[in-house]
Amino acid sequence: MSENAPTVVPSSVPLRISSIVIRLDDASNRKIDFAELKLDSQRQEIRRSSDQDKHLSAKFDPAIAVTSERVSLSVHCQHHAMGVFQRKTTVKFSLDRKNILSNIVDQVGQREYRTSKGKMTVVVTIPQLQSTSSDILQICPRFRLLVIGKTGVGKSSLIQQAFKINEVHISEHKRGEADINTEFIAPENGRFVLHDSQGFEAGDSRIFAVAKDFIDRRRKIPALKDQIHAIWLCLSIPLANGRLLESGIEEFLKSRKEILGNIPIIVVFTKHDELVNKLAIDAIESDDDEAALEVLKIDTLDKLCIQPLKEVAEGDILHTTVSTKEEYESTIRKLIDLTTTNVETFVASEAALAMMIAQRVDIGLKVKASIAIGKKRYWRGLASSMNFTGFTMWDALSVIHKDIVDVWNFNDPHCDLVNDKFKELILKDLDKGNFPDTAKAFGFGLSVVSAIATISTALAGPILPIVVPIAVGVVLVKWAYEIYQRTNIVLQRIMTYIVDLTCIMQILFLLAPTGSISRRVIKISIKAYEEAGKSNVHSAIQSHVSVTRCGGDDALEEIVRLIYAHSIKAEEVQELRMKIRSLVDLQGDEEW
Repeated sequence: MSENAPTVVPSSVPLRISSIVIRLDDASNRKIDFAELKLDSQRQEIRRSSDQDKHLSAKFDPAIAVTSERVSLSVHCQHHAMGVFQRKTTVKFSLDRKNILSNIVDQVGQREYRTSKGKMTVVVTIPQLQSTSSDILQICPRFRLLVIGKTGVGKSSLIQQAFKINEVHISEHKRGEADINTEFIAPENGRFVLHDSQGFEAGDSRIFAVAKDFIDRRRKIPALKDQIHAIWLCLSIPLANGRLLESGIEEFLKSRKEILGNIPIIVVFTKHDELVNKLAIDAIESDDDEAALEVLKIDTLDKLCIQPLKEVAEGDILHTTVSTKEEYESTIRKLIDLTTTNVETFVASEAALAMMIAQRVDIGLKVKASIAIGKKRYWRGLASSMNFTGFTMWDALSVIHKDIVDVWNFNDPHCDLVNDKFKELILKDLDKGNFPDTAKAFGFGLSVVSAIATISTALAGPILPIVVPIAVGVVLVKWAYEIYQRTNIVLQRIMTYIVDLTCIMQILFLLAPTGSISRRVIKISIKAYEEAGKSNVHSAIQSHVSVTRCGGDDALEEIVRLIYAHSIKAEEVQELRMKIRSLVDLQGDEEW
């Protein structure tokens, strides 16, 4: 838990041991013969697998459940000098259950407790719940995207808008100098990797050959994480009677099935806003009404782009128009959605989820991915689940927390979103239901804006800290260390935590579209949620659980229903952000 919180372990908390390793320092003149692990009346012997092993280790599957207060470990050794064994000794370790649980250190992928005597160290590994998001990201940690297009077509700004990064170094080179093999990974968004290829211009077959070879090599790689997951072919809409397709691009499109296999390719017509502006001016001069202008847009795009593309591609091919201007963000969302859908169909669901995680423009896809990952394991069958058996409520909620936070993929340089203090702020009112409620008058999005306006009024004048008091430590610790049980109150708490955190993530999406996450922004989001819909969520879950038989399996449906009932629509985001900008100061940071 948090660094400053007192670690009090109730007697009901079990200790589960998945492995024990006994190590000797290099300078030790002892050799471990064997060890004895004593639990109550049980005795388990640990022996070396080879005479050459200096250390001793044992793995327990399933993990050993320790219920007694003390466990003893006796390590039997032989001393030697000048290569001759002289005497035998036994080193005894008293493994106190509460002491172990109070002094666990989180390592990469596991939790450990260490204790030493002289030149001997014992490492006890305690199993932890594996997050579903970690399993998926292990298979496909980044969405791998190949972008093809001439310099000046708008590739850099497109990537910046889709993944909300500061800059992309893919268009600062002279023609032909891009290295398609170079991986670009943005420091502020590490969930996608970009490869850049210049357009295949007439008379330059080398770039086409290099790209073809690169795609072929990537297709043959067995690991999903190293394959190309999608291709965006970027073409400028020709406004001055220019040519849409160079001869090299035409050749690429005609042979795309042979070159690409199942890799989805989407033709992206860029600078859509310039076409719209030109046609709007023409419409004014022709005195056309708005309906006529819309027809003109469709007809012109069909004539300049879609029909020439279909003729060369010899049939239908995925395509869309985009503009990177703020008011055209819906065009970027359409591209992301088109990409995700086809990657899921033709590549792999893990790659599609990686795209949902990497993109930072479609709030609806974030919600969808959160639900999809939740359904894979920990949200399913909550009332009768065996997933959390033997683990504490803190363990259960922490793994659920990680799954959700991973999906939203915020720029969180200080890891505030995985800080125990953030979890404690959510836990503090988990059983409470009587919050202010403005959601009856407005949808969730407008209710959030209204709540932020109230917060900003209270903070008028000097920048004051957001007051979101953390629950009293002793009460929180007792609650968090309770063992997961299949009871209604436990079901209620887990359901509430899932919906609360998902709603808070949506508000953060509004408040921090490009900037980094701060404690101040997190606390504003929590406070806004308290006034914008928390009461409805808590009351609905409490009512649901009160009429649910223990062991029922409809909690997932209720969770999903409540998330969608308290969701911010993708088409609302830009307007809501404009309303928020003038309401509250998001600069700076503060303590929890």
